Amino acid sequence: MKRHLPHVIALAVFIVITMIYFAPLFGGKELKQTDINNWKGMSEEILKFKEKTGENTYWTNSMFGGMPGYQITVVYAANLLQYVDKIFTLGLPNPSNYFFLFMAGFYFLLIVMGIDKRIAIVGAVAFAFSSYFLIIIEAGHNSKAHAIGYMAPVIAGIIMTYRSRHLLGAALTALFLGLELYSNHLQITYYLMLIILILVATELYSAIKEKRIAGFVKASSLLVCGVVLAVLSNITSLWATQEYGKYSTRGPSELTNNKENQTTGLDRDYITDWSHGIGETFTLFIPDFKGGASEPISKNNKEVLNKVNSSYRQYVGGFGSYFGDQPFTNGPYYIGCIVILLFVIGVFVVQGPVKWWLLIATALSLMLSWGKNLMSFTNLFLDLVPGYDKFRAVAMIMVIAEFAVPLLAIITVNKMVTEKDFFERNKKKLMYSMGAVIAIALLISVAPGTFTSFYTQNEYDQVSQSVQGQPNSSQMLDEFFSAVSTAREEIVKGDALRTLFLVILVSILIWTFLKYRYKSEIFIYALMALIIIDLSVVGRRYLHSEDFVKKSANAVPFPMTQADQYILQDKTPSYRVLNIAANTFNDASTSYYHQSIGGYHGAKLKRYKEVIDTCLTRELAVLRSVMQKPDSSTEKIMSSQPVINMMNTKYIIYNPDAPPALNSGALGNAWFVSSIKMVPNADAEIVAIKNFDPRYTVIVDERYKEKLAGFNVTGPDSVSSIQLTEYKPNHLTYKYSANSEQLAVFSEIFYDKGWHAFIDGNPADYFRANYILRAMKVPAGNHTLEFKFEPQVVFTGEKISFAGSILILLMAGIACWMELKKKPQTD
Repeated sequence: MKRHLPHVIALAVFIVITMIYFAPLFGGKELKQTDINNWKGMSEEILKFKEKTGENTYWTNSMFGGMPGYQITVVYAANLLQYVDKIFTLGLPNPSNYFFLFMAGFYFLLIVMGIDKRIAIVGAVAFAFSSYFLIIIEAGHNSKAHAIGYMAPVIAGIIMTYRSRHLLGAALTALFLGLELYSNHLQITYYLMLIILILVATELYSAIKEKRIAGFVKASSLLVCGVVLAVLSNITSLWATQEYGKYSTRGPSELTNNKENQTTGLDRDYITDWSHGIGETFTLFIPDFKGGASEPISKNNKEVLNKVNSSYRQYVGGFGSYFGDQPFTNGPYYIGCIVILLFVIGVFVVQGPVKWWLLIATALSLMLSWGKNLMSFTNLFLDLVPGYDKFRAVAMIMVIAEFAVPLLAIITVNKMVTEKDFFERNKKKLMYSMGAVIAIALLISVAPGTFTSFYTQNEYDQVSQSVQGQPNSSQMLDEFFSAVSTAREEIVKGDALRTLFLVILVSILIWTFLKYRYKSEIFIYALMALIIIDLSVVGRRYLHSEDFVKKSANAVPFPMTQADQYILQDKTPSYRVLNIAANTFNDASTSYYHQSIGGYHGAKLKRYKEVIDTCLTRELAVLRSVMQKPDSSTEKIMSSQPVINMMNTKYIIYNPDAPPALNSGALGNAWFVSSIKMVPNADAEIVAIKNFDPRYTVIVDERYKEKLAGFNVTGPDSVSSIQLTEYKPNHLTYKYSANSEQLAVFSEIFYDKGWHAFIDGNPADYFRANYILRAMKVPAGNHTLEFKFEPQVVFTGEKISFAGSILILLMAGIACWMELKKKPQTD
């Protein structure tokens, strides 16, 4: 107990800090998270089906016409690591459990690296309070926070393995990597893999230099076994994601236009849309260096408006405070000015492969976060590095810097405390490093315009367009942006002065401690207090008491509108809704109540996204125009939109406070066609669906020619009919009657990796038509036709996952038991 008591105390400290910072959660409130509300909209159909039937469905029709639910809400019960995750997060309420995990995981890494236990607590707190981590918690990016929480423990397991604690290290690597994958945020896991690759490279260099290749190979072999087990325990999720990824926006396109913008995954402009400006890197040190979050200046910076020309004060107050390169932001990646100071000192005073590992990782993170602002380097990774083109929002790679910078900073503090001759050996380095940091803070606080412009060209162009044609517009523009610059300059100056004060104070603290060597506890606890003050005060700008609400107020994410109430009276088994009153293709509210042709998800099917860009956006523009002034031609115009109608879009919401428009052109769940138009490729197919009548004609790619061999299209007669009689998200049942063989088209999204067709219980063949829908030949007579979603990846993957997680738990249990049997070492 004496040996482990300091760790128990550390965990208790982390629990107390978590409970203080997230006090409203422990008082019965909830954090209102925008993305969690969107998740509720996306997942409502899946959750309701589970509640009603007790079954899991891996498909939902609630958005984008239908898509797999693998990245929305799924339960893979066979992965036993989910129960270990509950233990490690102590059952704390969401999302405070992830904040606790940040601290506990980073503390574990620091202990493995031999850092003093007291200093490890400081490091854990410094890591957890990074403003970006608090921002993603406030926004509801819970899976991202979950994955970040397991980054440090995975690294700890790897380091332990390379330091000759082979079995325990490999077992913990397998366990924590399994939990990392279980958190299901592959972008964060990908960035973790980049950190690990750099770490392994530095270990290999050291092994070659010190002639211990055999030990390196042994440790690496064990780690590979651990990685395999971690993958096997999560194989269902990974396999399903890999299979779906080929057909999602992360997969390649069959279209040949705009090839220069395409990669084997996402398009280049989509990947780099959220790129850090090179100057935005200063926000690591001064949070408001680019104005802070995208919100009006008057919201949190009213005092700066006193410096603005009174003629423009009101307009400037409503202007955005953020002036970086991203479209918008919820806040900066602020690591902390004290942590940055310690990191810079560490660059000068820390020696060895660990420093170079962390420096290289930090530099890579910064350069890749610049995205389109360093496109030659970004293109290098997009074209040559496997998997890099599957992820968007390149600024997110800053999580690597947020891991590496505090780690090197705390290694530096540990050297200060444990090395008695530190001051004598590093006096000049301390002077130069602290002087450089103080000088930068001073210069920015005095003359921030030396380092940044206070508005972007895009902002100038937008305002210029709005005043175009007005008298003296050029003078008005100059005066307005002069006033904007004054306000934003004051914001930057104020935050720079705050940073300057803190770095001077901490520099004095460090200098006096190293020179006079007073009790280390005073230095450590004073440093922790200052770090908490620095980071928590900034964190409160983005996660504060107003973000917590009563549970009752957060129970229904999207209040039901009059339009929703009207539509829900229709008890037809299945039909779709188009909401043009919302941002249709970035909207979860419609999916909460209906089957929407829009939705909210970053990994929709690639072909559906292409139909949105090529066809639906144009059709929606037409509908928005006619709905502004409905007249006798409105119904005819609605009926002439081919894609909207073939998607069985029965209702169109144009005003949430009014009944929706009933679209008489909606073709229903299925119909028989009388002609086939064969096209040679995807380019021709998507062009064809822009202008055709889907009631009578079906567009088919020539690759499916064999499916129609010997088939003569006669078209439906007066008694032919096909009707959906039973609807489940993963099981559709139709009854049909036909006097001759017919070609049926279904208003269902084509995805053959799980959907199987049956006629009277016997397997039947179907194919893709109209670029995104399903079609099939059906024999004459009266028959029952079914589509069932039965993804083999789930049924097979769950068996493998159960075996993999059992092996990890056995391996971890044996390794820990052997570790506990060892005779304790005296400190």
